[in-house]
Amino acid sequence: MIKKIILIILLSTLGSYLSAETIAYKLKGDLKSNGSESIEVASTPLVDDKVIVKSKEQIISIVAYAKNQSKDVVKKNKTRKPRTKYKGGPEEIFEKFANSVVYIENKKDRGSGSGFIINHNGLKIITNWHVVETAKDVTICLKTENLNRVCDTDYYTGKVIKRNKQKDLAMIEVKGLPTSLKPVVYGTYKSVKIGQTAFAIGHPDGLVWTFTNGMISQKRPDHRWRYKSSRHFANTIQMQVPINPGNSGGPLFNKDKELIGVNTFTSEGENLNFAIAVDDLIEFINEVKQEDVESKYIQKKKKGNTWIQKKSDTKKNSGLSKKYPNAKEADLNENGVTDAWLLDENKDGNYEKVLMDLNEDGIIEAVAFDENENKNYEMVVFDDDLDGNADRAEYDDNDDGTMDVIAYDYNQDGEWDKFEELS
Repeated sequence: MIKKIILIILLSTLGSYLSAETIAYKLKGDLKSNGSESIEVASTPLVDDKVIVKSKEQIISIVAYAKNQSKDVVKKNKTRKPRTKYKGGPEEIFEKFANSVVYIENKKDRGSGSGFIINHNGLKIITNWHVVETAKDVTICLKTENLNRVCDTDYYTGKVIKRNKQKDLAMIEVKGLPTSLKPVVYGTYKSVKIGQTAFAIGHPDGLVWTFTNGMISQKRPDHRWRYKSSRHFANTIQMQVPINPGNSGGPLFNKDKELIGVNTFTSEGENLNFAIAVDDLIEFINEVKQEDVESKYIQKKKKGNTWIQKKSDTKKNSGLSKKYPNAKEADLNENGVTDAWLLDENKDGNYEKVLMDLNEDGIIEAVAFDENENKNYEMVVFDDDLDGNADRAEYDDNDDGTMDVIAYDYNQDGEWDKFEELS
């Protein structure tokens, strides 16, 4: 398969429900149907056959290209002497992401902190909840050549659009940010190792764009802490990276220039500093407000916790939904709740498409496809951020029931940006 293509691993909120391997296993062979049900799904690339065909062709093409490239590299390197690879130094981290770190002023609560750029349906800013607290708007300042005149020119008004007080996280939207700002690249909590060096960028005590590093001391899953009168709970990274008031909300990187945490708080004692794990951040980014879910879905009274979408409002969504009157219900994890709908669109007795509600919250997060109808679903497309666009796809290259390749579409333009081999 693909050799030496090192790619960004983006964890989704689906991890705690069904992994890629589990999904492939659950979809292999005959799927049991629990009866018929009419379902209506909002218009989305997840169920667009033309998009799926194009996506599959792109994946097959890149897999073939990668295999050929791998063979060429092996052939050319047979006569070469091994040499130490240069991976760059910490200065590359600062050089690449310093401009993506922002200074945040909260005039309402008379506070300040750090934040950083992510790509989530356009550029957004992540920071701590305790940096913004109850403020609706904050001032966002970008890095300038003269650090003594921060906020004099390059500043914007940011709107706080999402908060999670328990995890101590917040998201800010700013209109008109320069497109040259680079979003951070996500690492994983699992990849964090004790003893590794980590790097922080932030504004401790108003000393803007300070760059510090230190050793990771421990990983603290399900950690609880307090901030003033508030209580918080999340997976955290304990570290010796120096942080102080003003670092809150800033990024924590590993040596591979991947974001592994959000610098958040310190405890009494020497070098007891903590960052919220990147997995919790991604989960926060993908959160759907409960009221939004309730406005779109109703609970079926006769079938336990099965959820179905309300009929679309023809005035607002005319032509923006697709009905499947003959869908067959299924329970993939066999817990008594319908979490999938089987579709036989060509009416030949085989289910070539499966709509999946992986966490049983009433939203279709993934769609599986069996184009050759051999009862092995060779492609699964995911909508990780629940915005109706495909973010990720997994593909079974040799049609053996195990996913071989994962592809990411970070900017959701219909073209796969990154590919990774699944082991």
